[in-house]
Amino acid sequence: VTVDSSKAKTSLEALKISLRQLRWKEFPCGRRLPCDIYWHGVSFHDNDIFSGQVNKFPGMTEMVRKITLSRAVRTMQYLFPLEYNFYPRSWILPDESSFFEKEIRMMKDRDPSWKPTFIVKPDGGCQGDGIYLIKDPSDIRLTGGLQSRPAVVQEYICKPLLVDKLKFDIRLYVLLKSLEPLEIYIAKDGLSRFCTEPYQEPTLKNLHQVFMHLTNYSLNIHSGNFIHSDNANTGSKRTFSSILCRLSSKGVDVKKVWSDIISLVIKTIIALTPELKVYYQSDIPSGKPGPTCFQV
Repeated sequence: VTVDSSKAKTSLEALKISLRQLRWKEFPCGRRLPCDIYWHGVSFHDNDIFSGQVNKFPGMTEMVRKITLSRAVRTMQYLFPLEYNFYPRSWILPDESSFFEKEIRMMKDRDPSWKPTFIVKPDGGCQGDGIYLIKDPSDIRLTGGLQSRPAVVQEYICKPLLVDKLKFDIRLYVLLKSLEPLEIYIAKDGLSRFCTEPYQEPTLKNLHQVFMHLTNYSLNIHSGNFIHSDNANTGSKRTFSSILCRLSSKGVDVKKVWSDIISLVIKTIIALTPELKVYYQSDIPSGKPGPTCFQV
């Protein structure tokens, strides 16, 4: 199998290790003859390819931005409310700012004991950049202007599951093999990233403590409490399987947890599929030579 890795960028080191293990032939500077696989670092549109496979779908970069993803899932929530009840209440800023304020005011009037927290995430942000928590819609920061940096604001889950009194997340690895037929694979293990300060429910005093509320590795690596460990069961980065073992020891039905996660993955990809098909058909119309796509 021949692989053109000339545009691999950030995933290059992992790719090289994998290619050596598979004994596939790598072309780090590209190749004049067609390759079986083209590995792109940024988007599908890195160059024209007429055969083989590309590790990106056209349109995926746009679809996984926070606003586009939120719109896609909210559409499915409207159509299938029970199936998509895993997604928190969300509003798009600045388009829905006034609607957000009115809705929260109405909900607070209805239930004065409700004291929500909201998390604001810039549309194109990554690695925790620009994320912050608020208690009231009026607290939204206008620095840089929402017009120049739109965002999604969501209801923050104030009582997350904790391990060792710490908040953590799960990074799963899902392979979208094709859109038609829709074919999805999920890796049996993943990664859990931990906060580095014991979790407390949000208050005005601790809202800004990113090491307590945000699980991003790029933020927590700067904490004095970050623990580097080669043991899968300890440290600030652990395997997801070690978390499942821990939950199982406490009597949690991990088979059901895993089944629910798979269901959530499938439903999320289904929400993206209609738009992805439009992008795919405009880039690679049927009958036109072009590559097939897959994406992790």
